[in-house]
Amino acid sequence: MDLQSCLPDPELLTLSATTVQPEVLWLDLESRAPSGVCPSCGQASSHRHSRYTRILKDVALLGRRVRLRLTVRKFFCDTVGCAQRIFCERLPSVAYPWRRKTVRLERQNHLVALEVGAESAARVLGLCGCPVSADTLLAGVRRPSLVQGVVSVRHLGIDDWAWCKGKTYGTILVDLERHCVVDLLPDREADTLAGWLTSHPEIEVITRDRGGAYQEGALRGAPQAQQVADRWHLLKNLRETLERYFQRTHSTFTALRKTLAAPDPPPLRVVEDERADEPTAQLQAHPPSAHKRQCFEAVKRLLAEGSSVKQTARETGVAIGTVRKYAQFEQHPGTAARPPRHHVVAPYREWLTAQWAAGRCNAVALHQELRERGYPGGYTAVREFCRHLRTSGSAGHRRAVCPSPRTLSWAVLVPSTIRAPEVGALLEAGRATTPEFVQVERLLTMGWTLLRGHEAQPLRGWLSDLEQSDIRELRAFAVGLDRDFDAVRAALETTYSNGQVEGQVNRLKTIKRGMYGRAGLDLLKARVLHQAQRPAARVTKS
Repeated sequence: MDLQSCLPDPELLTLSATTVQPEVLWLDLESRAPSGVCPSCGQASSHRHSRYTRILKDVALLGRRVRLRLTVRKFFCDTVGCAQRIFCERLPSVAYPWRRKTVRLERQNHLVALEVGAESAARVLGLCGCPVSADTLLAGVRRPSLVQGVVSVRHLGIDDWAWCKGKTYGTILVDLERHCVVDLLPDREADTLAGWLTSHPEIEVITRDRGGAYQEGALRGAPQAQQVADRWHLLKNLRETLERYFQRTHSTFTALRKTLAAPDPPPLRVVEDERADEPTAQLQAHPPSAHKRQCFEAVKRLLAEGSSVKQTARETGVAIGTVRKYAQFEQHPGTAARPPRHHVVAPYREWLTAQWAAGRCNAVALHQELRERGYPGGYTAVREFCRHLRTSGSAGHRRAVCPSPRTLSWAVLVPSTIRAPEVGALLEAGRATTPEFVQVERLLTMGWTLLRGHEAQPLRGWLSDLEQSDIRELRAFAVGLDRDFDAVRAALETTYSNGQVEGQVNRLKTIKRGMYGRAGLDLLKARVLHQAQRPAARVTKS
């Protein structure tokens, strides 16, 4: 094998000797450069002073660690006035000054640490013949010279991400043209965003949600850029407006739901089971399966041959307790039939049925009262009995429960998502009895269709209708839209959105959680920028 071609820089280095050890391959190298360049004045010199040996670590080769014994020369600097009289020749293509590793080994360690994290990278590199500690990898990743710089950005996407959900947040900045993250900010304050945007005057378009801090920061830092509100957030805010209306009027719809139920439902029948009076002692054991029978025979055979209980359990894969139990039987004892749970609830069936008919349908509360009455069983048996009561009655005799405000909002805006007929009947009753609900439904359904399209002309008239309505939730929603009217109109007139920014946030969360909360902003930024800017793998068709 020609090891000369495997050197870090085959054209600059010469292989003079090779020493093969069981785990390490030593290579003696010399430089072919005729002269050296002074690091102070930059002038070349061939006036040699001395030489010394530099030991470097290199990437593994054929399963062995590689060590380089590099003979490095020192030169006199003959330039008049240069303060550097003697200097050592620099080999930047092989190793950086004062480093103990080659350039390609440092790059390999750096890329693996960015991909999988320091702890995992240390384990992987150790198995590959390049042992290194996790702390060393972290220091290399955090080194500023190895962090990629930010390039020019024309179209920028902004969104927040959670350091700790509900407490602290940061800001992610995404290049919408190159589909990659360009920077992470430690908070979501307007001043921080404005400072970053000020250093990027080339930005033309900014997409964002409707947060006030981002709106203010974008206006102050990039007044020349067109701001575009994210359409998904607009639809989300509209649905939440309808949900808040249902929260305020939920008592009205709860009363309507009760009127739709049957006025005098017949009493629920007591759940009868012909096995309820079957004594538990008469339950027969089930025959064992073929696998259990084979395990039993193997255990008996090994015990008869003199094997210990532990050795038998280890060879057969059977638990030690099971081996001791099998040792007491001549034939497989079979699988005991587990008594059904209704035997435990049977003495309390009439009381449970009466409570259910009276409208007390909480299984947890019923179980607590049963325990006070001396019930010896668990909660699961009571829950199954209540489920049986719930499903045994007809649909019209079930307890009338009003859907949640969230469910009602989706039923109004996207009826296909809610399939329960009771919800549709409740909305029809609301339209017939509540004129305010008819107005809310008309305006928000119109806005839902408008914000999903690309026609911005009706936007101003729709906002006027919201502002002139008597419903406070609609007026508050209209005030927020009018404050950000230009960005909302741009969302309907352009094709820009924050969709890919949400995807980058999901990638960031995966990386952050993989580091178990032990990463600072510098390390997190290094890993996010690396994984976002790396080239995508191409899939070739065979």
